[in-house]
Amino acid sequence: MKKILSLILVLAMVFSLAACGNNQPPAEPETPETPETPETPEEPGIADSLTLHVGAYPDTIDPALNSAVDGATYIIHAFAGLVGYQQKADGGLELYADLAKELPVGKERADGMVEYVYELKDGLKWSDGTDLTAQDFVYAWNRAADPVTAADYGYMFEVVDGYAAMTEMDEEENLVNPDAKLNVTASDDGKTLTVVLPVDVPYFNELVAFPTYMPVKADVAEGNDAWATAADTYIGNGPYKVVEFSQSQLIMQKNEYYHDADRIKTNELVFAFNDDDTSTLANYQNGSYLFIDQVPNDEIKALQEDYPDEFFIEGQLGTYYVSYNVNDKAFSAFGEADKAKIRKALGLMIDRTYIVEEIGQAGQVEANSFVPIGLTEPDGKTEFVTNNGPNGDGAGYYSADPDDYEKNTQEAVALLREAADSSGLFTVDEAGKVSKEFPTLAYITNEGTGHEAIAINLQATYAQYGINMTIEKQEWSTFLNTRKDGNYSVARNGWLGDYNDPISFLDMWITSSGNNDSQFGKGEHATYAGYTYKGESGKTWAESYDKVIAEVKASKVPEERFALMHEAENILMETGAICPIYYYTDIFMKSPELEGAFSSPLGYKYFMYATVAE
Repeated sequence: MKKILSLILVLAMVFSLAACGNNQPPAEPETPETPETPETPEEPGIADSLTLHVGAYPDTIDPALNSAVDGATYIIHAFAGLVGYQQKADGGLELYADLAKELPVGKERADGMVEYVYELKDGLKWSDGTDLTAQDFVYAWNRAADPVTAADYGYMFEVVDGYAAMTEMDEEENLVNPDAKLNVTASDDGKTLTVVLPVDVPYFNELVAFPTYMPVKADVAEGNDAWATAADTYIGNGPYKVVEFSQSQLIMQKNEYYHDADRIKTNELVFAFNDDDTSTLANYQNGSYLFIDQVPNDEIKALQEDYPDEFFIEGQLGTYYVSYNVNDKAFSAFGEADKAKIRKALGLMIDRTYIVEEIGQAGQVEANSFVPIGLTEPDGKTEFVTNNGPNGDGAGYYSADPDDYEKNTQEAVALLREAADSSGLFTVDEAGKVSKEFPTLAYITNEGTGHEAIAINLQATYAQYGINMTIEKQEWSTFLNTRKDGNYSVARNGWLGDYNDPISFLDMWITSSGNNDSQFGKGEHATYAGYTYKGESGKTWAESYDKVIAEVKASKVPEERFALMHEAENILMETGAICPIYYYTDIFMKSPELEGAFSSPLGYKYFMYATVAE
């Protein structure tokens, strides 16, 4: 309980708002000759270039297609939205009007719709010097929401009027209204953007701050799927512009056309790509990197002692979990109810306390729900998790108390026996071990000593019950796409909130979501009618989960809305396909010479105001 309370307090202090991984990586493009950057007045005593690390080669840095935290970090340095986040004097974060003159409030119209009007600041430009207008947002939002684009985050526009018409499919899965658009319009002079919503969305300005809502330049993106892979076509409007994009690094230089360029002091940011945490640490220790976002797992305790002023652990709004593919071919002979029992059994076998204390070692908290700590009910005070679980009593979906671990394992064996008796496909002996007929689990993970250590721990745990599990490590972008495409059995996974509302952890699992790695409602799972909607049984995923989420977004009553979100999490956790392990903390190392860099509980790293004194 002390760990939970301390992490909640950290989150509250860091993120003081209302309550915060498409395409295969392209072949390495030819690096264009670095263009000359227009001279900017040098500020005495400020280093010209900073080398930083936030991840491996990104899957994509297209604002519409990105779904990973590392990609988002690169994007927020190259693009600016109507709304952004900034650091307050006390270290917390707050929303602010970036390209917009002010943060609007939704106003109800005579027809019951709600209107948000964003007036753009004067003189906005793209990094190539051309004018940026409200029409650029109209284009970008419709592009991201268009099913043809297949953006993982396309569902984020579900709250905007017109999205339902844009995405409506007939029985043959053809678009019913291929010419439909979002109800988003630009004024004739290009200085005002008007957005119409069916109902008010209390977190809409937070949505608008998300990278998927950032503008995209139509004449570089239209008809060019590779525009975001080369420096000469990657035109943004943010504090920095891309001058080199290779397999080893992303180099950005100050964008002289950025509307707030005077605040940007460092001329160049070099983002080094590296998925080997051992070499990443070595580069930090020898001074090559000024910031690193990963460290070797077995070095954590020593680094805390040796670098007390450089090793940081901060609150983060997210959950580390294991995801199961509901259409896993290895279990195709089993009925869905038996699959769910097996998945729940596997989840109960996990010793979360051991993983947190011996592998994580960074203040993580054992998780008993998917929606993490740090999010509140409508009163802004009561934790969402205090009302979670099937009974709404905060007990969660299983006990994460270390004292209950033995009881959990006993329940796991009982569930396996039920599935064995029901299916007739394997047996469980008196010691709780399954027979050789039980399918082998195939676990995938990306590089990282922490991820690998957790995989090995799970493998050893399952072996005690006669369950075999193989482990495959994949390169980062390959790993993301393997999960997305459903070409896996079991995978390590994690999710950080996209904005400060529980729905950010729940709407990702609707059938049409590109972030629905477990494949709920897709393939064979689409016809399974074993779910309950408001007491009505015999419902498919689309008839239960999708419907509940749609009602969440249509609700005008906060208490009703949150009750529906709890119902959604109940449906989700009943599948056993989402197996939370712990609630995240953010680990990074930052040179004491690096000033002005900060992190968000959403996982983003901000370097646009960073400097190093020479």
